[in-house]
Amino acid sequence: MKKALKGLAKRRMVFALVLALTIFGAVYGFAATLNIGTNALSAGNATVASCQASGTPTGTYTVAYDPTVPGYKVGSVTVTGMDPGCNGQTVSVTLTGASSASLANGSATYSSAGSNTTVVIPSLSANPSAALVTGISVAVNG
Repeated sequence: MKKALKGLAKRRMVFALVLALTIFGAVYGFAATLNIGTNALSAGNATVASCQASGTPTGTYTVAYDPTVPGYKVGSVTVTGMDPGCNGQTVSVTLTGASSASLANGSATYSSAGSNTTVVIPSLSANPSAALVTGISVAVNG
């Protein structure tokens, strides 16, 4: 009986060791696949350059009366103050409401043709009531 218990304990120890090495290998392998670069940052740390050399882009929205609300709904978002260095980048906006809840989002590609510093996001994922909007977040993705 004592010999059987020793054999069982030895098998458990070998099983635990194999399991621990398998888990460690999997975690190490997943960590090695995380991307870090100048235009993409998945995890870790790296210096990420910004195309916006100066100033801060600002978002404003247009409203249109909707009798089904009744009231005004957000129609489109205009982002001003874009830097020409962001030419060709995607500008994303998110309209937020109470508790910073997302109400709608949209995106458009910025073109600095001429001396243009404005990008219009003509369509959003939803057209919320303007009375519910408490903020606009702007992000330049590239």
